Amino acid sequence: MMRVFYLIAITLTIGFFVADFYYAEEVSHARYSSYDGMYNSSDPYGSGYNSYDYSKDVDLTVEAGFVTMGFFLMCVVLYILSLVKIKTTTMKVFSIIGLSLTGIMILWDGVMIASPSGISFNEVVPGWIFFGVAMIAFMIIGTIHAFKKKA
Repeated sequence: MMRVFYLIAITLTIGFFVADFYYAEEVSHARYSSYDGMYNSSDPYGSGYNSYDYSKDVDLTVEAGFVTMGFFLMCVVLYILSLVKIKTTTMKVFSIIGLSLTGIMILWDGVMIASPSGISFNEVVPGWIFFGVAMIAFMIIGTIHAFKKKA
């Protein structure tokens, strides 16, 4: 059973990378297109600048936050199952480290969802990529242990 979970998790991690890059590019594009739309040259009496429109990049940041939150919750379930099902010391250590890192990422994601105009997705994507690389390494080790031990 754990073998299948780990193989699915590795596949979802690759999807997590694709979603990270997609949303980072979309949020960045929405943010810069809003900056381009700020200048209003047709206003002869005003300063020529409109106020910044947060609506596009805020919506995309919240959407990306919920998508990545699903991945983080999947990691929590996987590591809790690993603690219960795979009894090796190595897997217990990796599961505890994975749960700790995932907890930090869930908190960071919650902050991003709660304040999308303060912190956008394209600003946090390097942390998400680091997390994804660490998780794929943990999942490969978990897969090896799941195939070695009868889980």
